[in-house]
Amino acid sequence: MQAMKEKVKDTASAAKAKVKEQQAKAEEKAEAATARSRAEKELAHERGKAKVAAAKMELHQDKALHREEAIQHRLHKHRHGHGGLVGTAASPAPTAVPPPAAAGTLHPPPANHYY
Repeated sequence: MQAMKEKVKDTASAAKAKVKEQQAKAEEKAEAATARSRAEKELAHERGKAKVAAAKMELHQDKALHREEAIQHRLHKHRHGHGGLVGTAASPAPTAVPPPAAAGTLHPPPANHYY
């Protein structure tokens, strides 16, 4: 489900970036059409390229944000299943460890025969 949400957000961001790119290209053409010299036309072209690059950078940042949100969701989802973090107030206090029993009482005596 989270992967689908991530894809939808990425698609929406890509559509917004595409619209911004098209607007930048249209503004570039309009500015180039009103330019009086070759230098002004080149300047308009450079401005258009800068706007397109800014739109692509924003798309890249949005996708990185979507990945971060997905990772945080996955981490948050898995953290709830374990009953909290270790060492927090929610975890019970450690109990005293009983002293070890006398030697030989932990295991039965070894058998005198071999199989």
